[in-house]
Amino acid sequence: PRDPGALPAPGAAPPEGAELERIEAAVRRLASRLRDRLVRRERGRRGALAVRATLRRNLGHDGVPAELVFRRRRPERPDLVVLCDVSDSMRQVTRLMLLFLAGLQTGVRRVRTFLFVDSLGEVTGLLQGRPDAGWAVDLALAARAVPLSGNSAYGRVLRAFHRDHLAAVTRRTTLLVIGDGRTNFAPPEAWVLAELRRRARRVLWICPEGRARWGQGDSEMARYAVHCDRVATVERLADLEGLADALVPRR
Repeated sequence: PRDPGALPAPGAAPPEGAELERIEAAVRRLASRLRDRLVRRERGRRGALAVRATLRRNLGHDGVPAELVFRRRRPERPDLVVLCDVSDSMRQVTRLMLLFLAGLQTGVRRVRTFLFVDSLGEVTGLLQGRPDAGWAVDLALAARAVPLSGNSAYGRVLRAFHRDHLAAVTRRTTLLVIGDGRTNFAPPEAWVLAELRRRARRVLWICPEGRARWGQGDSEMARYAVHCDRVATVERLADLEGLADALVPRR
């Protein structure tokens, strides 16, 4: 029997019917729970002691501060740029990751989303106002975002992002890549990721394959991983738990 906590493996037959609905519902519940935790954490933050405001508020206590006033701390929410592999082997996994990220968007300031196979397409505008970020994958299936006829070409896509969208990555940006890092034996162009890391606040990668498979066949994950602040191998629903703090870290 299938492990109820496992996510679809890359290249495996996609879940259908009730099983797919159960997995998607679990992903949404987890994202909602983590989002609420992030919101509560931000509301609970306070800044440094406001000395003058404290003295003014406590004038009726002969200057003895009975009630402290703290400056309101402005939450520093990062920008998020997402690159998602929607090739045949990744499509089901990516859909679930997008569903999860959609539930966490209140923790970030701005999100730009790109889909790719062997070319890159931005779907940020198409997603605006949509409650379900997994819809982006449905667009790709309809060939409205990127052509699906090719094989994953991470090197070509990274070069295209560097050429056309480099300005999107700043010191406020968390760059998130969702993919298995399998290049179909094309040049990985890991230097692009290294340069993006120098510009970004952090680089995160969600990989559905365990580390034991890195370097096997056409996998270039080991080369990409050295330029990431964190690589999360997500094979089960429980593996998503640690991603909230990675996207919106504690101060």
